[in-house]
Amino acid sequence: MVSLRERKARASYSNVADGLENLSSEDEQDPEAGPSTRPSKAGSGPPNSGDEEEDQADDTSFSSGESSEFKPDSPEKKAKGKENGGGSQDERSEEDEDMEEDDLAEEDDIDDEDDIDPSLRGMSCTPVPAGSSKTKSSTKIKKVPPTRPNVSLAAPPIHGQSEISLLSLQHRAVIQASSVSLTKASNPSKNLDNERHSARERDQSRVHGPSAAPSGHQVPFETRLNGSPNNGWAGKGEVQWIDQSGPSFLRNENRRNNDWNRNVNLTFGAPWEEWRGEGWFPELFVGNEDELQEGDRGKRDNWLLRDEVRLGLDDVGRWAKEELHFLTEEEAEESYLPTPIYQNGESHITCYMGPHDRQTAQTFSIFESKPLSQTNPVVPQEGHTFFAGGPIWGMDWCPYPDSKSGDFGYEQYLAVSTLPHLDTRPHIAEKWPQSSNGSIQIWALSPSSSDIPMNGSTYNSQMTCEMVLCVNGGPAMQLKWMPLGVWDEYNISSMGQQGTKIPKIGVLAAIQLDGSISFYAVPHPRFIPRDQDHPVYVKMDKPLLRLEIPDAMAMCLDWITGTRIAVGLSNGHLAVWDIYDALRTGNSQDVLPSLYSPIAASAIRSISIGRLPPSEKQLGGEPFYVLTGSYDGSTTLLDLRDPNSPIELNKARIPCMAVKWIAQMASPALCDIDYIIQIIKTRGAHAGRSHTMSSHRGQVWDIASSDYHTMLVSAGSDGAVIMTNVNAGFYRKRRAPLAMHRLYEIDYSEIRDEYRIIDDILPEAQSLENATSRRPPTIAKRATHDPPTHLLKTAAWRPEIGIHKLTWNDGCGLAKAGWLASGGASGLGRVEWIEGRWRYGKAP
Repeated sequence: MVSLRERKARASYSNVADGLENLSSEDEQDPEAGPSTRPSKAGSGPPNSGDEEEDQADDTSFSSGESSEFKPDSPEKKAKGKENGGGSQDERSEEDEDMEEDDLAEEDDIDDEDDIDPSLRGMSCTPVPAGSSKTKSSTKIKKVPPTRPNVSLAAPPIHGQSEISLLSLQHRAVIQASSVSLTKASNPSKNLDNERHSARERDQSRVHGPSAAPSGHQVPFETRLNGSPNNGWAGKGEVQWIDQSGPSFLRNENRRNNDWNRNVNLTFGAPWEEWRGEGWFPELFVGNEDELQEGDRGKRDNWLLRDEVRLGLDDVGRWAKEELHFLTEEEAEESYLPTPIYQNGESHITCYMGPHDRQTAQTFSIFESKPLSQTNPVVPQEGHTFFAGGPIWGMDWCPYPDSKSGDFGYEQYLAVSTLPHLDTRPHIAEKWPQSSNGSIQIWALSPSSSDIPMNGSTYNSQMTCEMVLCVNGGPAMQLKWMPLGVWDEYNISSMGQQGTKIPKIGVLAAIQLDGSISFYAVPHPRFIPRDQDHPVYVKMDKPLLRLEIPDAMAMCLDWITGTRIAVGLSNGHLAVWDIYDALRTGNSQDVLPSLYSPIAASAIRSISIGRLPPSEKQLGGEPFYVLTGSYDGSTTLLDLRDPNSPIELNKARIPCMAVKWIAQMASPALCDIDYIIQIIKTRGAHAGRSHTMSSHRGQVWDIASSDYHTMLVSAGSDGAVIMTNVNAGFYRKRRAPLAMHRLYEIDYSEIRDEYRIIDDILPEAQSLENATSRRPPTIAKRATHDPPTHLLKTAAWRPEIGIHKLTWNDGCGLAKAGWLASGGASGLGRVEWIEGRWRYGKAP
């Protein structure tokens, strides 16, 4: 056989077009070489004479595209193999193989320029050589022995037919590749994404190491519990003070490393051994910054605990019993209380509760509560379910020290506000008349009188509505107690005496539907006798202080310091007031905001203060970060030192209904367009990066975090209350699923006008693709691989099942930080004790 490198191509096909690779040999490219040869076609003319055959015997040629050499499976080759014995090629005789070699070596050459088909020459625009014949052929073929079958060669192509089959396989492959490159766009490699993700996975130590977590509080101390809090009742552990004076970068690095090592042993919650902090306020620092050395900033003598701070507002809003205006139950129900009237004309609500496979119907009347141990014995935590009578929109724990609550069994107080009915639809910037009525409920959570341990470790408790404040200005849409010491001192021996002034438990700020921010002094419930079956109704004719912007409506509020408040308005502006002098003097006529700055293009829906000292040397300075979420979909971080330059953290096409500053991580949390809770890192390594915490199936109404632990809770319009651990979100691997725990879910039957609460739900893990309701990228074109139906997201949830408000108990000390309160549109509220567990049963 003659190799392809030794054969000579046709002269006309050695002229390769522009852009194609020339595969001709060096002999073919030599201009002095003689004309190339090709085998003659059947019927093209008589063979050459014997002299011509001898002269051309030394020249070599290659077979045409129709030769069986290039088509091993061609019919000619198969027929030839059968006639040579009907077996394989190895079974042929040596004589036949020698004859084939002689045929290839003795093929006669022809003149290429004279033998090009006219139609092909016309298509390629090749000129006809002068004196050449278009039809005459000088080809001579050696006679085939009689024993060998004649090989049928291809006939001359007709006009317009391509002769691409005459080219070699190399030329044809180059032409095909060139055609593909000209007609199809170059596709990137399918493995680019996999290679990129693999590279990130190999760099996990840098991206997901301890440096991924924020540096946390800048305060040079910590507080911890020495023993179990026992659900906040008697026998709680004492608070241990830990001095962490020194360079801040060392303190933050040690904290991040400790959290990284202990995070693998945590479950969804935070055990009490992990609770720490004190919720920094500038009033806590009492040292002299100018005289302090670097190692003295965290000493106990320079700081106060929250229950030790006094603001100097004693006896403000303190009245004798004769000065208070009490209402009867009929008067309160007629004008101030919500009216729970349902489809069947009933004034009570029906809710199915208990284990999910054997639930029973429970009825709740207004101001009635039932313990979780009664409604669902399989739920491990202690708590209560209560009925406020209307949609719950305001809720907050009263900050009251243990030194005072211990006189009455360590009671804790919860303020709750409702709308009159589920059909009440307040509109933005539509102020109600100031004569409109509303009510604020004061609930008391205390241990039972029997004080019998339940399950050997916890205590039975009871929850009752002690007092209802009947106020003017409309219902309250948000409630916030003054965070530091504004309670009154008292002598317990003077209880019940004539003329004795009733001490207050705190000052409550309420945003009401008349567009104002009103401040009410709440009397101590234990100093007012009441009927055991009904609360006391106290008429508040005027608040201690009332703030209002004439052309805007207050929408949300948060406390910057103990006496300084930030308010988000319906016109997109932020207003800041200092109310200390106005509360102390009682003069509220000339109280003007100290700051009035535009933040968003529409109403501000939620607000949260980032409580961090300005620097290590300004531990008594005021915090300056204000986090806001607006109806225009923007989430903004404002620095009060430069209020004209707000920073937009996120922009979505849906309203941002909930934002929260995470004190333990010193980072803002928000809800994005996929109803996912995101935490954005604002300082340190990887600043600006977002971390996914949990996912809802509908709009998120509220986010709650604690100053003492890392348990993050969110509530949404899908009726779910979901808890996750902030550390788990920051230290989660890139492809690891989201770890969440649904504390409970509420559902509603429109036909039966009944509710259902499911609270025996195991923790769950969701992939990020399912959590965002997006198909995985590898199967994005397959409609059958949509996320499960129970994870699909929508905004079309019934308003009856929405959970509107969440709040941790941050004001009563480190030992009571596990109490969580929540409530929603159904009027059902829930208070429960939440405490995490170690993965292996004990702290590492």
